[in-house]
Amino acid sequence: MNNWQRIFAYISASLVLGMALILLTNSFLQYISNEGTTGYLFLMGFGLVYLNINFGISRRFVIKAIRLDWVCYLITILTIAPTLFWVFTKDTGLGESQLEFVIAAVFSAFLGTYFGIRRGTVKREQYLQQLREEGEEVPDSLRSY
Repeated sequence: MNNWQRIFAYISASLVLGMALILLTNSFLQYISNEGTTGYLFLMGFGLVYLNINFGISRRFVIKAIRLDWVCYLITILTIAPTLFWVFTKDTGLGESQLEFVIAAVFSAFLGTYFGIRRGTVKREQYLQQLREEGEEVPDSLRSY
């Protein structure tokens, strides 16, 4: 079960994706501090973005690699780290909403990872069952040792 190339690719891609995400969305951070519906909608929007990105990355990784769930959580940390670095080092206009944003972004990123791992495991089992029914060889990376 030699997956170091896949691990390296996913880790480096998640860091690049995290940096690209904050560079593209940093101008919208100021709207989170607005009172009322606008602030909540932007906060929820950022949460959904981090949830979906980490869900997709984790699901895809778990489908291709067995017993490497810890890598998904490392990927999540590297996806959210550029945003946290940006929020804590620059004046983003969040004001007193900074803590709320950080909690919401981190929670949604890890929630997406958790559900991505669960869904990826189900999809992997379906894929393996299909391979067994067709009588094809199971790839080495998906064999449980």
